[in-house]
Amino acid sequence: MFSALFINVLSVFLMMVPGYVIIRRNIISEKALKDFSHIIIKVLYPSLIFSSVTTNFTLTKVLESWQLPVSIFMFCVLGYAIGLLYAGFFKSSNPKRRKSILFQMTINNYSFLPLAIISKLYGEQHMAALILSTLGAELAVWTLGMSILNLNKGGFTLRNLKHLLSPPLISIYFSAGLLLALHIVNMPIQRLFDSSLIIDYTQKTIYELGQATIPMSLIMVGGRMGKIKLGDLKQRDLWAVALFRLILIPVAGVLMLKFLFPHHLYLNVMLIVAVMPSAMASLVLGELYGADQKLISGTILITHALSLITIPLWLLLLL
Repeated sequence: MFSALFINVLSVFLMMVPGYVIIRRNIISEKALKDFSHIIIKVLYPSLIFSSVTTNFTLTKVLESWQLPVSIFMFCVLGYAIGLLYAGFFKSSNPKRRKSILFQMTINNYSFLPLAIISKLYGEQHMAALILSTLGAELAVWTLGMSILNLNKGGFTLRNLKHLLSPPLISIYFSAGLLLALHIVNMPIQRLFDSSLIIDYTQKTIYELGQATIPMSLIMVGGRMGKIKLGDLKQRDLWAVALFRLILIPVAGVLMLKFLFPHHLYLNVMLIVAVMPSAMASLVLGELYGADQKLISGTILITHALSLITIPLWLLLLL
């Protein structure tokens, strides 16, 4: 059983290899990697969101699945509380280091990596459930996350909430709005697609674009990994964060989720998110808000490397 889970997770990680290679060999520039990210965030991922949510959910199912975003937001709050305890026990005089550690404890890789794993283990419906859950994670990033990274400028401000209008989230809102409209007129989504050849082919085009999200995003993640230096792994805090991120916080998170939502249809989705490594997005946000980039990049590298073992072990225990 472990070997089957390991192979599934390994196949996901292997999709990162082309990105790592093209960056390490300077086949494309770092600027091209950023442009690559824009294509994923602004075109491919919103397409996947629209096709997954509208195909696999009705308005009633969306409303009945409120636990998904709530659970992931609560998991981030739990990580934040544990990070505060760690920061209080191992005090550091370096504010960059303190906020970098706390952010890494609070936010994990809640989207692209679990999306790829869920696509291997389950189907479209579970992928759509994960997409709904990211609402909670995004809210945590732009509230709790900003209160951490933007500490020198007053922490969280209402202006940070503008990021809740990013293309992926707009796609979620639009999908929910369409489901609401169809609910009001009592029309199944498939009847809408069948009502017009243009609408049908537009939907199929959006679906095909969305299918490129997982391989393209993992290639991008591999490229980000290729920019990380092995010399960044010589810090004690890095290994402490890895221990918390991969073992201690998931233990607390799993207990919380199993206690609060023991019979939820998508409990497995919540549990998979809970055992993910550090967030790749922290590299970009850390650079923008003056965090310790060496600690963040080192944490990302080591947690993703170790998660090749820890994720299959967690899946073996939980699923």
